[in-house]
Amino acid sequence: MTWIPNILVFFATVSILTYFYVTRRFNYWRKRNVFYQKPTPFFGNFKDVVLMKDTIGTWLRKTYESAKSQPYYGIFIFDEPCLVVKDPKIIKNVLIKDFNSFSDRATANAEHNKVLRNFLFFMRNPEWKSTRNQMSPIFTSGKLKAMFPTLSEVGERFQKYIGNNLGVIEAKEASSKFSTDFIAKAFFGINAHCFDDENAIFRVLGRKVFDFSVRNGFVSTAYFCMQNVVKLFKLNFTEQWIIDYFADSFLHAYESRVQSGTRPNDFIDLLIDTKKKDFDGKFDINMIKGAGMQFFLAGFETTSSTVSYTLYELCLNKNIQNKLRQEILASIKEHNGLTYDGVLGMKYLDMCIKETLRKYPVLPFLDRKCLTDYKVPGTDLVVEKGTTVYIPLFGLQYDEKYFPEPEKYDPERFLDAKKYNMDGLVYLPFGEGPRACIGERQGLLQSKLGVISVLSKFEVEKCAQTPDPIEFEAKSLVLQSKVGLPMTFKLIVPSPA
Repeated sequence: MTWIPNILVFFATVSILTYFYVTRRFNYWRKRNVFYQKPTPFFGNFKDVVLMKDTIGTWLRKTYESAKSQPYYGIFIFDEPCLVVKDPKIIKNVLIKDFNSFSDRATANAEHNKVLRNFLFFMRNPEWKSTRNQMSPIFTSGKLKAMFPTLSEVGERFQKYIGNNLGVIEAKEASSKFSTDFIAKAFFGINAHCFDDENAIFRVLGRKVFDFSVRNGFVSTAYFCMQNVVKLFKLNFTEQWIIDYFADSFLHAYESRVQSGTRPNDFIDLLIDTKKKDFDGKFDINMIKGAGMQFFLAGFETTSSTVSYTLYELCLNKNIQNKLRQEILASIKEHNGLTYDGVLGMKYLDMCIKETLRKYPVLPFLDRKCLTDYKVPGTDLVVEKGTTVYIPLFGLQYDEKYFPEPEKYDPERFLDAKKYNMDGLVYLPFGEGPRACIGERQGLLQSKLGVISVLSKFEVEKCAQTPDPIEFEAKSLVLQSKVGLPMTFKLIVPSPA
């Protein structure tokens, strides 16, 4: 038994060496005189996200609040030091003024997948810039106005669905049907039949992409915070067969439109026009497939979340609901129906949507990769090339310094929305600067149409199953309620003459 002490010494030595290896960088921020969250071995500050007890967004909000008055602070994702920026002026530098030093996202870029690597969201420069320039004309206000009659038809189907299912309806699922039908019509040129078929293929695949599975939770976290894992195991953001279905469906719709020559005023027509202007030949089949997949993923969750969370807040705040309905009905009467200009003129609706996106930003954080050694203006801090920088939207948009009574749903705070981003940036639901969301106009229009479709015919009320407060699902990258958003839908009773 004389070998036992040797074994114990061996394991003790290995344990000590392992400990020193995994903690070797934990003095990184201390050496730079930067306030930082105390890390733990192996996990850094990332333990609750790894164990799926927290979403990335809610975790960053907690770190934001614990950093108090610091302009920025350090965190560790496992052993990697990352910087989280709180100060609005520094955020403006990162996203706008010094954009060239932070033009890439820190997310994995899926180079292994010929479709996913063409997602504008994941692209690096210079490919990102050239692709963005090609696609920007697709989302102009003039193009959206031309498509409005086609898109408003989906709102009418949404109304019919609600009318046929009065009572308790899960608003997130209903909004997801609306969002899926909208995207199918606008981007794929088809009716997805989500309102009349529970097994409609587009809706089934949409559920699969965003369900609360361990697989989805792990992969989405890996894309944003464990990029080397994505590269090593060639992880796809969603399952390959789903990517293939959407990509091939969009390519089929695109090629059919090219052959037929018809122009029903949708995004396929605009993409065809973009392809014709592609003089360097880079806008190939895989880029077209990538565009179709991105249109679905980006447009789906933005709209379904914004519509359902707006309805949720309105069911809890009947006075706001009634005021918004009055504006909607007055606009419809003034314009002899629902029109594009009428929607843009609904100021209170715009305020309500903005307040929803403050409380429930779809992606509750931004990330950037520092591309050069960067000295933060007015400080001694030099951010090293390769450092990941996070901007915690969920923390900023609940900071009472900028938004008094942040838990309160108060659209009136957006009477003057520009004030929040005058000197710095604190309200960022679509990002800001050159890498701001390219589909912001389309997403806002889509969300407004969804809310109008409901409130112009129905009222929403809290029911016994309505969560209050909401508990967010930790396995979801975006902010989703664990139990959905059930509420009661009732037909509006006309006032007596």
